[in-house]
Amino acid sequence: MNLSSLLTACCVFAFFLGCSSKNLDKEFDCEGTKVKFNDYERFFEVGGIELSAQQDFFMNQITIFGKFNQNTEEATTITFNKINQKMELKDSKGIITKQCIELIKDTN
Repeated sequence: MNLSSLLTACCVFAFFLGCSSKNLDKEFDCEGTKVKFNDYERFFEVGGIELSAQQDFFMNQITIFGKFNQNTEEATTITFNKINQKMELKDSKGIITKQCIELIKDTN
């Protein structure tokens, strides 16, 4: 193996070590409610409760959908739109829409 091949392999390896999935976490403040998700790990958390582990969880490039409880009569569904950065809470009483602001992580 010549020196340039070894150097290229080391650079690629260092790049992958630096790409931790934690670096892909996104956090938002939705009018007082904290939302956190990670597309790579398919993780979704609202107000400290992980919804990605619940039944009926759905995530694609635009939308994240989850339920707070599984009782169909009293279930509160959460929909987060990644493009518009809006969260929608829907239950038997109605629909609440909240605008979200991305929280920038301190890299220090």
